[in-house]
Amino acid sequence: MEKTHIMGQSAAKSFAYLLGVYLGDGNVMQGDYFRLNTIDKDFAEAVIWALDDVSERPARLTYMEKPAKDRPCRPQWSVFSGNRALAWQLVEDTDNKRLIPEYVSGWDRERRKLFVIGLMDSEGFVAANHNHRGYDWQRTNRSFYMGYKSCDPWVPELMRLMESVGLQLGKMGKEEPRKPGYKPSIRFAIKMQSWIDSGCRFNIARKQDRVDEWGSIGPYERRAYHPRGGPQRLCSVDGCGAKHLATGLCGRHYRQAKAKLRDYTPDAATPAAVMIESAP
Repeated sequence: MEKTHIMGQSAAKSFAYLLGVYLGDGNVMQGDYFRLNTIDKDFAEAVIWALDDVSERPARLTYMEKPAKDRPCRPQWSVFSGNRALAWQLVEDTDNKRLIPEYVSGWDRERRKLFVIGLMDSEGFVAANHNHRGYDWQRTNRSFYMGYKSCDPWVPELMRLMESVGLQLGKMGKEEPRKPGYKPSIRFAIKMQSWIDSGCRFNIARKQDRVDEWGSIGPYERRAYHPRGGPQRLCSVDGCGAKHLATGLCGRHYRQAKAKLRDYTPDAATPAAVMIESAP
């Protein structure tokens, strides 16, 4: 049973976001405190804000340089929260990350959306499409693609929750583990136009910036290009963004126009106008 019913509306939304973050990159160390490590300061600050909203004990943010072999040191931000009640609830409600709590599906759309955003901040990706095949990717909807990848058993339930907030998903597939003994990863794509239309936004600027760049070209129908045939031509009827046929109309409007011509019968009672020229 959900224990957040005593929270205010703002704290309940923050808990929804934290639950998603915990199921992604978040951890509960020794059953006593919540911890998150990330290279994104804005992500860490969003988690700090949510923790302070649900807890009377302030969370703590630290920074360190993480050494990497044969590479420059990477920055790492660490978030700590000593709220034991919150840490225990995250562990118990998710059975130590083995499931999504049943009460999540009963939340209102706003809290379900924040739960999805928390998971996407943690595990979601917006990647550049380098397999260009000669396209002008900067002018099409194929410059970036979005998806989710995880080896957790509750991914199918997550997909249903994503669809419930308006996200449109691609097919789910399994990837072979990189090393022996690792679990196979489950991966699926998310249509970025649905991410924009649903009102979702990343708290991580480097991810959201790619979404904004992808969406800055204009409405989806007018930036979707054929891979080898140039830009798609649209129906000439005002307000219709569908692809047109050779007649300049989409299939639906072409059928409507054809039906009008087929059903048209001239009025026999009205004689046709005749032009009579006078003799010189």
